[in-house]
Amino acid sequence: MLYLGEGSCQYRRRLQEVAMSDVAVNLLWLRPGKVGGSEDYAIELLRAISESPQSPSIEVVASIATMAAHPFLADSFKIEYQNSRFGRAGRIRLENSFFAQSKKYQLVHHLGGTHPQSKGCRSLVSIYDLQYLQYPEYFSLVKRRYLESAIPRTLATADAICVMSEFVANAIEQHFGYPRTRCYVIPPAIKATHPRSAYQPREKEFILYPAVTWPHKSHQFLFELIEQVDDLDLILTGARGPAHNEVLKAADDSPASNRISHLGRVSSDQLDSLYRQALCTVFPSQYEGFGLPVLEAMSRDCPVIAGNGGALTETVGSGGRTLPLNLDLWVRALEDMREPENRRTWVELGHERASQFSPNRAAKAQITAYSDLLERR
Repeated sequence: MLYLGEGSCQYRRRLQEVAMSDVAVNLLWLRPGKVGGSEDYAIELLRAISESPQSPSIEVVASIATMAAHPFLADSFKIEYQNSRFGRAGRIRLENSFFAQSKKYQLVHHLGGTHPQSKGCRSLVSIYDLQYLQYPEYFSLVKRRYLESAIPRTLATADAICVMSEFVANAIEQHFGYPRTRCYVIPPAIKATHPRSAYQPREKEFILYPAVTWPHKSHQFLFELIEQVDDLDLILTGARGPAHNEVLKAADDSPASNRISHLGRVSSDQLDSLYRQALCTVFPSQYEGFGLPVLEAMSRDCPVIAGNGGALTETVGSGGRTLPLNLDLWVRALEDMREPENRRTWVELGHERASQFSPNRAAKAQITAYSDLLERR
């Protein structure tokens, strides 16, 4: 039965006399194609959980747009359809009202980084980073004020927190005094691709940067880098972010503009092909709560050169190179990567590192968090 809610277009699929779900997963925050790596993380985590026989009963609360973008969810979980209008404010209002009124869940997992103003059942919140504290200049005043209120409230309200890295867990403890014992590290679900294929470069060698155009992603550093290496192209992918126009203008103004391409958001198959054809993936981000694309690259036999901001050193581990944003160091790293034997070594190290982040490991960690909270009285 479809239900048209008052004030917003809300669709519900209600099944009669269905037993209470153990866990509700809140995806109302997710705007397909517009939230960057948090979407990839959340969706692949749910895919991994759906394949685990230990999974509790789960209902996903999401918009029709999210379900259209990720149809496997409807095949794997019970679904509660909720749509809102009026942008971010409407989504926040819908989350607050829906979870305040709903009494049918034992536990709600909010995967969007903050805790709605709701009461009742136990709650778990995934926090991806604390970037707004380290780089407040990259946030609008409204967004910064919202996070300054929402994050402390989330930590005070949620029964436990999930993070992707030890870096974020330690930052939460350091900045807010939140007990590390109430923080679960849930790694991403990375599925190694098989069969592994030989390196098949394009006629013109290129480096790849898959990143939304946020200011902290340091796209312009790569423009300066490519200007130093005159026989190498740079391909950028990723959705539009707040710095998109500035990034495109800087690319157009670069002396190497004819060797810089921005493809925007690409399909999974196209990104997979780019990973396999690239000399390497470069990731000069100033701050990451994890840095999921570097593991995606490694799993596809694409070696990685990354910055050392935030959690990147932890994420890359021994599977790639992490460097400060120094042009001379990066030029030398690219020269090293262009030696076939050296590149093969980094491919092997990267693939070994990515294999440590299996879907089974991610699902087990998240289900453990669910079980711990469901067993509380």
